[in-house]
Amino acid sequence: MLKMLFTMVMAGAIWLFVLLPEVNAFDREDLLSLPIRATVIKGESIDQVLDLLAVEYGIPVGIELGDSKLKRQEIDWTVPETNVKAFLDSLITKDSRYTWKLEGGIIHVWPVTERDPFVTTLLNTKISHFSFTEGTTRSTIFNNIVKLPEIQTQLSVAEVAPLIFLNFGSMHRVGKGISFYESNLTLRELLDRIVLKTDIKRWVIIRWGDRGEYITLRS
Repeated sequence: MLKMLFTMVMAGAIWLFVLLPEVNAFDREDLLSLPIRATVIKGESIDQVLDLLAVEYGIPVGIELGDSKLKRQEIDWTVPETNVKAFLDSLITKDSRYTWKLEGGIIHVWPVTERDPFVTTLLNTKISHFSFTEGTTRSTIFNNIVKLPEIQTQLSVAEVAPLIFLNFGSMHRVGKGISFYESNLTLRELLDRIVLKTDIKRWVIIRWGDRGEYITLRS
């Protein structure tokens, strides 16, 4: 049974993270009408494209990726000036395995085919409480989440091990003055609260490996 927590450093991966406005700076009803500048996207997967919304516009995004054994869909796209809704609608036509919905001020994206039932179970797992304070790194936050006893129980039963990737972005520390505490909520709700209340604006979860033996939770 897999119980070990693995940590891996991604060589050469350099991610840039900047402080961005919290979702409270937006009117949630108007979020979909926010303007998107023209840009060019080449050879990126759907989660990489969605990074544009989180990093450049500070829009909270939660992504549930499909079966990792599926062929990676590379997206080449000349994006015109548009808004968030039109951007997302067009993105889904580029990789129709996914759909999206605005829920509680967060853009949720998930697979319409090859959705992993264990990931759904994990996201619906009830958590008693979770907290962190200013200066905590992103990798520490997600590492501590997968070490929660409620999550560990699910992973142990399914014989799935968490695999956390480290890079410069994951070592970014949450903003000054942050004191985060939430209780009695599901994993999905916890992740949503994090991207709503901190400068972390994206969460991504994927189960992968030859037998689906790993789970990765990252920003």
